[in-house]
Amino acid sequence: MPLAPQQGPELPVETELQAPGVRAEWVERPGLAGYLAGLTARLILVSAPLGYGKTTLVAQWRASEADRRFAWITLGSADNDPRTLWWQIVQALQRACPELDGGQVLQVLRAPVPDIGGAAIPVLVSELGELTAPVVLVLDSYDHINEASCHDQIALLLLQLPSSAQVVLATRTAPPLPLPRLRAAGNMAEIGARELRLTAAEAALLVRAASGVELSKPDAGVLTERTEGWAAGLYLAALSLRGHPSPASFVRQFTGHDRFIADLLTEEVLSRQPAEIRQFLVRTAVLDRFCAPLCDAVTGSGHAAKIIDAVSRDNAFIVPLDETGRWFRYHHLFAQLLRGQLAAVEPDLVPALHARASAWHRQAGSADEAIRHALAAGDVAAAIDLVGQHWSSYVDSGRVATVRGWMRSLGDNQIAANPVAAHYAAWAAAVVGDQDPVQRWLAVIEEGRHDGPLPDGIRSLESSAALLRATFGFAGIRDMRAAAATAVTLESSPASPWHATARAVFGAALYFSGELEPAAAQAREALAGKPSHALARMLARTVLALVAVEQGSLDRAEELALLARGIAADPDLGLAGGPQSSIPYAATGAVYAARGRLREARAELERGLRMRRRWFGVSPWYTLEILLRLAAVLLELGDRRGAATLLDEAGEVLTALPDGAQAQLARLDRLQRRLDSRRAQATAAVLTERELAVLRLLPGHLSLRQIGQQLSLSQNTIKTHVRAIYRKLGVSARSDAIQQARRTGLL
Repeated sequence: MPLAPQQGPELPVETELQAPGVRAEWVERPGLAGYLAGLTARLILVSAPLGYGKTTLVAQWRASEADRRFAWITLGSADNDPRTLWWQIVQALQRACPELDGGQVLQVLRAPVPDIGGAAIPVLVSELGELTAPVVLVLDSYDHINEASCHDQIALLLLQLPSSAQVVLATRTAPPLPLPRLRAAGNMAEIGARELRLTAAEAALLVRAASGVELSKPDAGVLTERTEGWAAGLYLAALSLRGHPSPASFVRQFTGHDRFIADLLTEEVLSRQPAEIRQFLVRTAVLDRFCAPLCDAVTGSGHAAKIIDAVSRDNAFIVPLDETGRWFRYHHLFAQLLRGQLAAVEPDLVPALHARASAWHRQAGSADEAIRHALAAGDVAAAIDLVGQHWSSYVDSGRVATVRGWMRSLGDNQIAANPVAAHYAAWAAAVVGDQDPVQRWLAVIEEGRHDGPLPDGIRSLESSAALLRATFGFAGIRDMRAAAATAVTLESSPASPWHATARAVFGAALYFSGELEPAAAQAREALAGKPSHALARMLARTVLALVAVEQGSLDRAEELALLARGIAADPDLGLAGGPQSSIPYAATGAVYAARGRLREARAELERGLRMRRRWFGVSPWYTLEILLRLAAVLLELGDRRGAATLLDEAGEVLTALPDGAQAQLARLDRLQRRLDSRRAQATAAVLTERELAVLRLLPGHLSLRQIGQQLSLSQNTIKTHVRAIYRKLGVSARSDAIQQARRTGLL
């Protein structure tokens, strides 16, 4: 897996946490704002098509209640990553609620694969429940979210939300959330297009504010009817009415159709601009958000700041995104028009514009936007190069979904044609245990060619494949061991950043194979060069601790195990909360068990197992280690049923893997025999002497009558004894009773 951040990925931009200000031309809607203010539902869904004033209404509600706290997030396509989304949610809530700590949640989010549903959301819900005053969390433009896991997590939040918090979703489409359940429980309120439509009186107010024209009541009624109260259409009509000689004739000609609206937008906003500004607007339409330096880089104008200032003062189609006036975006309706104009007038320029935007973001350190613009420019090589520079730090900081999104944008054909891209795709899939793409891209890596080291420092494609196989062990223990040996050979130089990692995973593979001294030797080699990679340091110490336990050096084992656990839990090292952070709990549990501190051992191992269950397919050998050690502890504590369940699970893990390590099979067999022995002792203790005598005669071919004759008992008495034997052995047939008795040592 990725190990140590090369450079931390940029945090979510501040612009997305800025609530929009109330503009002078907005029509006040005290009725709707008052309705919102009186709601107590957990979820307020504001859902309507583009241009109906969803954001405007919620912003007006916010402005009308100075004493109510609002945490506002304007979502974009980059937020389709659970870590990014929840980081922003916590940041927005902290801004609105100074008493909300959020530290524990942010620590969870720093993990390579954050446990958002199981760890982050419960803590956040608990902190929300302790707020000194209520808060409204606004997720604006929620329709940008299409990642299923994000929807699942928001649903989880909504179902657990305390009364001190509400969530507002402003969206063009109904989100895939448990809306019927929330609606039925009275925990949801809805505002749709019908409620958002402007009345004739409100339309007249909007026209007057935007154009200075006073419409008659009949004209206002006609205009409202033809636009169906659509705010964006009415605003465009108002722009057209500025200086119009006959408002009444304009209203009669106004149709409200999409094509008419588009023509109005072109005529009233674009065509009235000077050629330089018109060109600027069209060419910057490739940007989801923009600032003056970015626009200058993309257009080469050198006057972006002045142009943005002039245009934003004149109309509402440029939306400020921060309080400082640095970042902006185009209104979605306007952006659609501009992009259409660009495609019609200068289609050949689009790739170059995206390439310039990518270069600017690359220099600014905005990796995600740099990659998305490189892909939009069709510059696959540049995109892959950028992914190579940033994928490891993104995965280490919990943004695996973003990396996998880059891979999806590249497309399978491009990845299949580029083994370096396959390298990134395979590792990103392996981290979350998605084995099918791992195997597909491993084949591309192993068949591909690439001269020299990879951008993340791995010596070669061959080394990448070997490290991947050795780290995750998907193909069985023999493959894991052989791959680790290959990785050690290929990353033999101590100067390689992956040298220690190769040694550490080789040590783990040898330990799982039962080769304790060679395993310890590799782990010591891994630590000899003071490795920078956190996984190498943690895994090497864990292996040394486990070997020390087996050799009886418990003081040394405990010291090493606690050091390993400290590395795994450190939020700044990129392992905390991720699948590999559970590994040291096998060692601490083993130490405590060897010292006879069984309840502490059980707590450590159960914690490690809970963490492993989230990524059961990731590095299954570590899961097996914890299962076997916890089963042994439960046996010592007398929990035979719990031990049996874990041993069954361990058997299923071994059976599912391509090959089972002989050492692990032997451990499983020894534990199963111990369990059977304990069962036999327990069963023997409850079987009477007469029942034991009957049990010893069951394997033969004697009938129950003949057994009775041998024991000088009646057939009915023998039947009573047999029923008691079946009940105590947990079986229902003679053959099963014989098999169970033999398995537990009673026969």
